[in-house]
Amino acid sequence: MTTTELKIVEHPFENNNPLSFLTIDVVQSYQQHAHPFYEIIYVSEGKGLLFIDKESFEVSESDLFFIPIGIHHMFHLQDHKQPAPLQIMNCMFLPEVLMTSGNQDNLAWDEEFQEIAGFFRKSERWLGYREQNNEFARIMYSMHLNQLNATPGYRYKLYLSLLELLHTMHMHNQFSYPTTPMTIEDPVAFAINYVQTHYRDPLKLDELCQWISISPRHLQRKLKQTTSQTFIQLLQNVRVMHSCELLIETDWSVQMIAAEVGVHDMKYFYRIFKARCGLTPSQFRKQHTGGTSLPTDH
Repeated sequence: MTTTELKIVEHPFENNNPLSFLTIDVVQSYQQHAHPFYEIIYVSEGKGLLFIDKESFEVSESDLFFIPIGIHHMFHLQDHKQPAPLQIMNCMFLPEVLMTSGNQDNLAWDEEFQEIAGFFRKSERWLGYREQNNEFARIMYSMHLNQLNATPGYRYKLYLSLLELLHTMHMHNQFSYPTTPMTIEDPVAFAINYVQTHYRDPLKLDELCQWISISPRHLQRKLKQTTSQTFIQLLQNVRVMHSCELLIETDWSVQMIAAEVGVHDMKYFYRIFKARCGLTPSQFRKQHTGGTSLPTDH
């Protein structure tokens, strides 16, 4: 089975502004993704798990992260029944923001900016911080209010706030998050939720198990006991289920649908689809759309 790289998510930077700010309530797991821009994430309320690159750990209020371009990450709620969602603030900015001015006058402020911008621009690994006295919260909430009110000059105020935030981070000691994987109370529920959320992505059992501190053999056994399915059977079933929905609800070609659910080997896709539905994708579509003429399997 051939798969693609993990998802790259764009962001609409409006009005030629290379900087944007959002507040988000994390009420479910997000698909693992990366960005073609820089991102600073501040946890303003709640607790959860952060999966970033190949590491995982618990995050809570007052944690702040700098995520370079192309670093894959996602948030996951530890307990979907928790009373309050995980709330985060996102500051996103394009690479041009960290470009130095090249000023030849060697002004003190320009030298300082070059040092700070160069530090973050050259960072190839995510950086984590834990504030001590609301130093990050003050700046993030100021940015939030500026973005919300959008009064004249708010873009410039956002830029100044970002410079202050980067300076504060640069002067701050990085926090050493635990490098050991998190222990998940219900690994089966986690695995099912993860597959249902990330079925489009290349999913590897070994990596998932490394994240949640369980051996692949043990997770396979627990999955089989609970669902009567192996991990690969669970993944295949979820992909076929979403394929069926798309065959009925869209006029996409079968190849487009297979790619949408994370399968790029068409022989493999036909095989797992027919094994579960007893029909080819085109036969299934014809049967469930009243014989409407729609694209074939090609």
